[in-house]
Amino acid sequence: MYTLDQKHKKHSGSLYAVAFSSKLNLLFTGGADKIVASWDLETKENTPLSIKTDSAILNLRFLNEEKHLFIGLFNGNFHIIDIESRKEEKFFPYHKSGVFATSYNEAKNFLFVGAGDGTVSIWDTTNFELLKNYKLAEGKIRAIQNVEDSVFIGTSEGHIYRIDLADLGTAELFSKVDNPIYCLSYHLVKKALLVGDKNAHLSVVNLESKKVVLSLPGHNWPIYAIEWLGDDEFATCSRDKIVKIWDGTSLEVKQRLSFPEHKGHLNSINNLQSIPLRNSLASIGDDKQICIWSKS
Repeated sequence: MYTLDQKHKKHSGSLYAVAFSSKLNLLFTGGADKIVASWDLETKENTPLSIKTDSAILNLRFLNEEKHLFIGLFNGNFHIIDIESRKEEKFFPYHKSGVFATSYNEAKNFLFVGAGDGTVSIWDTTNFELLKNYKLAEGKIRAIQNVEDSVFIGTSEGHIYRIDLADLGTAELFSKVDNPIYCLSYHLVKKALLVGDKNAHLSVVNLESKKVVLSLPGHNWPIYAIEWLGDDEFATCSRDKIVKIWDGTSLEVKQRLSFPEHKGHLNSINNLQSIPLRNSLASIGDDKQICIWSKS
């Protein structure tokens, strides 16, 4: 069972982005106040390592063995920060609207960036050169998931596209669900994609048949994130202010973390981050709070 271990509230705006550095043992958060903050979960304190941006922060991701921090912004720009020197290494005013999603393939040094203008850009993280750009949707691209030799992209039209990592040649329509896709995750045991959508459903798309084989009412409002907690359970969060812990095999809910019973979030929960070193889960939301849930 998970219980609330820590709660932090030093940001001045809604939180959307979270990433954990196992190398530094620090949690990074960002949102509407345009500041990337870092947190030492051992001392339970905010650290001096912070970064100011000129737009709301939607996405954070560590690259290149955690040497670089990617910061995706609401205005479509993104920054690459060298963590050791704490200086900006690259700045890209590339996309026309918000950078909502990323996926990083460490083996090939490929970074996939999805934006609110319906485009996906692919970058080589060894030199941060643009490799490819696709226009896949009219609305937002909020979900990108790497699975072995493929990358899957979920669109606001409910389409799932597949790009082959071998050549990045084409983006083929792989499957579709009935509602705008907000998050994707890979279910290794079931060889399937987990899909969270705007209509609060959690769906399972089989990678062989390319079909939806199961669709469950996951939450009361849109599902914003799916995060694995080890090999046998995962968490979801939603605008309904609830974190749910799921059994990875049965796909049954094991626990609901909500306010006031669990002293959690007061408003929409926008993102999750697993912290394996602490056997914990971080959740962030519109209430400006960072909650650290620890497994007992």
